[in-house]
Amino acid sequence: MSVSRRRFLATAATTAAAAVAVPGLASAADPPGWTLSHITAVGDDEAELRQYEPYLDIRFDDQQQQVGVYGWWAESSEHDTRAYYYWAKYAKQDSLADRIPFLGPLLSADSHFKDHEPIIVFTDPDSGDVQTVVYSGYHHFAVRLTGDEMTLAQDELSIPTHPSLAVATPHHHYRHQRDATRGVPAHTIAGSEFGSFLEKQPQWERNRVFAKSHDPAVFDPWVARDRGTWWDKSTRDYQFARIRILLNLRDGGETLITED
Repeated sequence: MSVSRRRFLATAATTAAAAVAVPGLASAADPPGWTLSHITAVGDDEAELRQYEPYLDIRFDDQQQQVGVYGWWAESSEHDTRAYYYWAKYAKQDSLADRIPFLGPLLSADSHFKDHEPIIVFTDPDSGDVQTVVYSGYHHFAVRLTGDEMTLAQDELSIPTHPSLAVATPHHHYRHQRDATRGVPAHTIAGSEFGSFLEKQPQWERNRVFAKSHDPAVFDPWVARDRGTWWDKSTRDYQFARIRILLNLRDGGETLITED
């Protein structure tokens, strides 16, 4: 049974009524009211978020559209991993159909303003090793790769920790980039902000950024890992993307969780 947005937020607020507000760029804090009850600690320290940030192979025109990458991490009483959860925000998402003369605007149902694309890195909290990487592989349908399957770049830590991903044009979802030298750290992209999802979440909530999303998948990284899509399945957007997948209209990439 799907969880309505209003019901989910009301339930989360009730079960976490004692939670305190999370200050920006704090190393750790009690979970905010929108998280599920099994999440025991969260954080958004920028230095720590950089340790698992994605390395992005991204075209210059997509760099110009990228507004920022915003992350947080979470720990859970029900899972033995720590999750680093990032959202890349773009000013808009174009459509391949936009390039078709005259008919383009009529066919570009996947074109819209303000685009948000997720990446989650699940780590061993003791060793720091990357266990699993989940990312939007096509229109908010997820790809899930183990740490051994994922190409990881190495930088600040003594072990490889950065998922190597290529940003797909024009939709901004990701493809596995097996050449780790092609990407750049997300925080170094010129003109793009690198910051806290915990700070942005109230504003994004007011702006209804996730109005068509399944809230538990947005606010619980383990739900996103297991569910395989961030969409609310009752929306037309979910049905539109699913039809394109069934018709094999994807632009390449790894097998989606929902295709396994």
